[in-house]
Amino acid sequence: MLDDVLHRLRSSRLGRIDRGRVTQVRSAQSLFSGNYSGAATVGHEFSGTRLGLGVMHDLEGELVSLRGETWRVPVCGTPEVVAVDETIAFGIAASGGIPHSFTVDAGVGIEGIGDALDGYLSATFVDHEEVVCAIELTGTFTDVVLRTVGHPDHVGEPLAEVIENETRFAFDVWHGTLVGFRYPDATSGSTIPGLHLHAISDDRRSGGHVRNATTARVTASLWIDDVHIERDDAGAAEGREAIDFISLEGPLQADPVP
Repeated sequence: MLDDVLHRLRSSRLGRIDRGRVTQVRSAQSLFSGNYSGAATVGHEFSGTRLGLGVMHDLEGELVSLRGETWRVPVCGTPEVVAVDETIAFGIAASGGIPHSFTVDAGVGIEGIGDALDGYLSATFVDHEEVVCAIELTGTFTDVVLRTVGHPDHVGEPLAEVIENETRFAFDVWHGTLVGFRYPDATSGSTIPGLHLHAISDDRRSGGHVRNATTARVTASLWIDDVHIERDDAGAAEGREAIDFISLEGPLQADPVP
């Protein structure tokens, strides 16, 4: 079933805006419940797209995609280009639409990036709870913590348990691009609420899911998008355990430098 929140978006006044398109393979609820089987190929989800993120099948690394080129980040931390016929367990990709530049001041973290995005939307009379935005930030960041994940210990291991042993990489200064999506805060399980960012460095030697980052000097763009979810197997909300997306996906403090 389509997330109730996203269903309302399609019938709102925002349907008249010339938007891009976001495709999502598999529901967040299914992924976090331990379904890491191949849901689509890399080519199906990311070819010809502007930006995207996801995770490989069987948790063979976090994914980041930029201008149609896609990398997985294995536990060693060095991104590897993935072939179009390889399969993914979860993916979100954006294409088309009109870019909007917005200002992100120096010295703000992930929450501040989200506030800047929401502030831009509010100033243009758009409610962040009524749209989905694709985001790209390029430049220099400090206090960066990136993470990736490895294979589950057993079939069906919930993602929360896998993330307890996530592999993290900390950088005092980091140059590269953050890509991601800002979904409505309200969700019934199909989507990951709030701001979700993955990263790829300029030298292509580091990347992954962004757990922490502070802006130093960046340029920022967003696109307002419509959403299509493929293989949305979130299931009914009744009796389902709530997912603590903030603790599992949200910001944390970088490890102290010895």
